[in-house]
Amino acid sequence: MKLLNNTKIILLCIIFLFSCEEPSSSDEIWNENDQGGFTPIINSLMPSDNAFAGIDTIQISGDNFSDNLIENHVYFNGISGTIISSSANTINVVPPNLVGDSVKITVSVQGAFTFGKYENLYSLTAAVMDYGPFDQFTDIYSLDLDRQENLLVSMDAAPDAQFWSVNIDKDSSVWSSSLVKASGMKLGPNGSIYFVNYQRFLYRDEEGTPKENSEIFKRLNGNATDLDFDVNGNLYLGGTGSTIDVVDINDEGGLTDGVTESVNLDTLDVISLKVYDQFLYILTTTVSSDQVIYRAPILDDIGSLGDLEIVFDWSTYTNKEASALCITLNESGDLFIGSNWDSQPLTIVQNGVASGFYSSILSEPVNYMAWGNERYLYAISRGEDSRKVLRIDTRMMGSEYYGRP
Repeated sequence: MKLLNNTKIILLCIIFLFSCEEPSSSDEIWNENDQGGFTPIINSLMPSDNAFAGIDTIQISGDNFSDNLIENHVYFNGISGTIISSSANTINVVPPNLVGDSVKITVSVQGAFTFGKYENLYSLTAAVMDYGPFDQFTDIYSLDLDRQENLLVSMDAAPDAQFWSVNIDKDSSVWSSSLVKASGMKLGPNGSIYFVNYQRFLYRDEEGTPKENSEIFKRLNGNATDLDFDVNGNLYLGGTGSTIDVVDINDEGGLTDGVTESVNLDTLDVISLKVYDQFLYILTTTVSSDQVIYRAPILDDIGSLGDLEIVFDWSTYTNKEASALCITLNESGDLFIGSNWDSQPLTIVQNGVASGFYSSILSEPVNYMAWGNERYLYAISRGEDSRKVLRIDTRMMGSEYYGRP
């Protein structure tokens, strides 16, 4: 009896549902007479055929775009770019970090049923690329280049430290073995590598040197972290010893011959050095981690230095949120600062104004830098899970490196 009652209830429900008037929902959702908004039209791009992926702003000129930025969408091979601004006739967009030479660009506008398509294929190139055979298992510390753009990199390898060479075809080989890894290194005029490792010694290696023949060249007045040559061949060295020494590399006498204390920095320790336009630029730190970049004029051909003047106060700029790790300058005297700042691994200072450089695609840290002979800046990024050499196309010429053979 109970089963019969349940069956009746179910039948009544079905009859009720079918007796209801069918709603005219299709007319409310879709109007067959609605032709949509005007189809966006792409007339031209600037730059017209090539841009840096993830970096450059591309201006799209055309028609039927929206003044409301969020109503426009630009796709590069189906991947959305970041729109900076828009009007009815222009869209400014940063492409995604997508590298390719056959990229299709399309624009959609809210309300339009059809995409606008750029008639030509576009090229997006890499502003930053991994360079050489280095990976998370290679312990890399410093680098330099010769005038043929051959790269030399210091590695802490087993069973001994080594210098590796990467030629312009990106073929790599062991250049020499050494006593220690190099916290800072420079190629000298005779083709030797001069390097330091936080100690009171300047080392020198020749190509093909085995570890047992690696040379302690000079004993310094203080510990040395970094070094650089001036136009007269003087080699400046500085570190945690609060002194900057200048070394005459042509003096083949004893360990202390040809080593002169050029300036005493008192409470300042040196992290990085770079010579530019008759000045020695010095990234310094104190025991309280205040970091300031100074410069001192080079007064004569034996490397005497004048008084320090402040170039840039890194700690004030960052509010001590990050540590500066290295510096260099380009041909125009713009200062580049590598750091462990996750939002701005590379900072450029132009006319005293600092800003991030390629921050959207670079990752921290930037530990050590050296220019090639044109517009490429080579950098070591030595993180917890990643160890690599980066080649950064800056579209700027680098400053002169005087020691290169």
